Amino acid sequence: MKKQLLTLALLAVAGTAGAQTSTPASQVPNGNFEGSWAACKPWTGNGKTKEMNKQPEKWTVSNVPGLVGRVLTFKGATNVGDQQTPGRGGEGNAIKIYNAPNSFLSSKTVPGYMTLGKSWSTSNNTGGDADGGTFGGISFVNKPDALRFYYKRSHTGTNTRSSVIAYLWNGSTSQENVPSDLGAQTKVTMADRDVNVLGKSYSQGGNVTNNAKLIAKIEYYTTETPTEWTECIIPFEYVKKNAAETPAKFNIIFAASDYFNSTVTQGVTMYIDDVDLVYYHTLKSATYDGQAIENFAENTLSYDLSSQVYDEKKFDCTVKGIGAEAVRSYDEATGLLTVTVNGNNISDDATSKTVYTFQFKKVDYTGMLSALSVNGKDIGAFAEDSYHYTVVGDYTDGCVTATTKGADDVVATNYDATTRIYSINVTGGSKANTYFVKFAKATTDYKGKMSIAMAGELLSAATSTVGITTPVDGKADFQLLGFELFGGPIGDIFVTDVPYVEENGVVTLYKEQTITIFGDNSENMGLIDLPVVLTGTLKDGKLTANIGITWNGEKITVDLVPLDATSLDLSSNAVDLGSTSLAGMKADMTNKNLTIFLPEATEGVDAKESNVVVGTTASSLSLADGYDWGVTKNFTAAAVSYDRVFNTDANYVQSFVLPFGFTVPEGTTVAELSSVNGYNLVFKPVAETVANKPYLVVTTDGEFINKLTNVQVKATTGADLTTTVDGVSHIGSYTAQNVEGVYGYANGKFVKATTGSVKPFRTYIKVAGTQAAPMAFGVNIEGTVTGINNATTAATAKEAIYNLQGVRVSGDLKHLTKGVYIVNGQKVVVK
Repeated sequence: MKKQLLTLALLAVAGTAGAQTSTPASQVPNGNFEGSWAACKPWTGNGKTKEMNKQPEKWTVSNVPGLVGRVLTFKGATNVGDQQTPGRGGEGNAIKIYNAPNSFLSSKTVPGYMTLGKSWSTSNNTGGDADGGTFGGISFVNKPDALRFYYKRSHTGTNTRSSVIAYLWNGSTSQENVPSDLGAQTKVTMADRDVNVLGKSYSQGGNVTNNAKLIAKIEYYTTETPTEWTECIIPFEYVKKNAAETPAKFNIIFAASDYFNSTVTQGVTMYIDDVDLVYYHTLKSATYDGQAIENFAENTLSYDLSSQVYDEKKFDCTVKGIGAEAVRSYDEATGLLTVTVNGNNISDDATSKTVYTFQFKKVDYTGMLSALSVNGKDIGAFAEDSYHYTVVGDYTDGCVTATTKGADDVVATNYDATTRIYSINVTGGSKANTYFVKFAKATTDYKGKMSIAMAGELLSAATSTVGITTPVDGKADFQLLGFELFGGPIGDIFVTDVPYVEENGVVTLYKEQTITIFGDNSENMGLIDLPVVLTGTLKDGKLTANIGITWNGEKITVDLVPLDATSLDLSSNAVDLGSTSLAGMKADMTNKNLTIFLPEATEGVDAKESNVVVGTTASSLSLADGYDWGVTKNFTAAAVSYDRVFNTDANYVQSFVLPFGFTVPEGTTVAELSSVNGYNLVFKPVAETVANKPYLVVTTDGEFINKLTNVQVKATTGADLTTTVDGVSHIGSYTAQNVEGVYGYANGKFVKATTGSVKPFRTYIKVAGTQAAPMAFGVNIEGTVTGINNATTAATAKEAIYNLQGVRVSGDLKHLTKGVYIVNGQKVVVK
């Protein structure tokens, strides 16, 4: 049998005898005529027809059914096509088409042709007004280069030429009043009539509406008379103005006659077999740097250009085939250029391709660096696939050394003095990467706890360091190196030219700026041109700062507090204690009184955790004496512990200020400043204390605070820790601080001190500037002078002596009048 049928049989995995493989969409349907054959029922406009000789499926033979009238029925029915067995190669089927005399009017000759569309014919009752042809075709979207078929041909009379017509088009035509059958010549509207699509003249039919675009055609004629099967390949002629269009329809016509000539010669016969479409998939030419590649030939597939370095801009090639495509692939590791030419039918036929190789010079291209140093010192964190590096210092010419990984890589550099960024572009063939070195300014570093939140969720709370440059002309730069997000490194944040405003020892920072985070993930994550708002304060060498970053409409909030901060407020963000533990929040924080605020919905907080407020409730409040205290919100603590043990000696007076009030327990006297009596301060006992108010206390229970429950802790922010009476202020302190010109409590009295220090949770006395200021104030609780402890009776003393008004008296004790005096800070009674 035919070669292609044998191949299909060999490739078949399963099937039944006689089964056919479906035709690819890019090929002629049933082009080998091995599909089924069925009786031809010619198309007529009036629908009156009859069965004629068999024709192959998908094809129509131009058999005519004859006249149909009141007397004559199918007179003149004529066959012009037959199944031919065997076909080419002595096997299978072929088709025979021939011009034959009309069976009723032998003087008239019926043209034999076959088509993928529908054949039609017309004439009057006497054979006059004859016309016919083809309309329609098949759906088709490819662009073949040629039509191939095998044929034999013979003639018994005049050797009138035979025809091969094929055409591709899109859109459609429509012609009115086309006569469509024999005898009655019924008028119809005919779509895609051959002469209309091809733009040829016609003898019959009415108005034509033409919205078609002819894309390609074949109009081929032959008078050859081969007696053996002969291959014929005819190229398609593509219409230049429509060559870029995609076809929608396709038709082929094989005619024994001169198809477009109304004169038909009897006795011409044509045999057709194995019709298919040819798709070229080779190179027509190839050039490099404008010169034809030596010894190039369409069927030569390998070329040596090893003396040349490949440049894709210098290589050019043209394909053979209207719809063919050349796909290039260059392997820089081997220097091999591969050009694969795919035919237009590659989607249907994987073999419709040709592969050419061009060996160019092998080069060492990587587009990468292998080492990077600044001022002769290697960047320690360098990796060839990391591209952003920050170093501290100023750029100078030649201070950066970049070593390429590939010997043939090329480096281009640039320094931007405005951004202080040095860029290194490494190019190797098609590979290219850019490395960046940021020269950051020297800073004073501030270490603190940094919490990062986004979309209402806490992402992390870790110890971090930020830097602030020395201010110049009232401005400084803010630098946050190694910023992390979602548990991974992002890059470095630089906010420049931040106003540096200092007043009363406190520096205020504020700047709105658009920044790009300097790091490898900036572009990938869209961290470019981000609106940023920086606020911060510097006090006592400690930095508190907030950075608000807007990213894709979401707000990232970065808060930094000193490591000795009194509180860490995370209550505005959902906290997952599985990923951000309390231990992680507390790590490196040095203040034992640190209080952490978490949102109401937080779960998993151990009841044993002290100073952790969930919503507005803490299981316990633990106060460490000697450590600062301060919170911004009210909350309730179920239990209290205070590691300060109060002195329980009789009449021993001590001071305190606490962030909660309580009912004074039995055995304890708590008093507030109520009046000033000369140089005695009078304190009135209270039954209930108030939060954030200074008191004196005398107690028989040194740990009475630890017995309190359900205390209401009040915020210290904005709280007034002062009680003022008659120009004398009793002031509480939650911070360790140095004070001047105040009275500190020591040894049972408030003693004037030029300078001194106050511990957290303690109090001191301060007198208004116009008030007389004695050297010490006595303390009176409930009308009795107390708290001047360990009073002694002495007959003699050489030390400085003061009366209770703070006035120094002359002489020694034994010569003084009876009374109470102050000697070395202690009460002495002279009797």
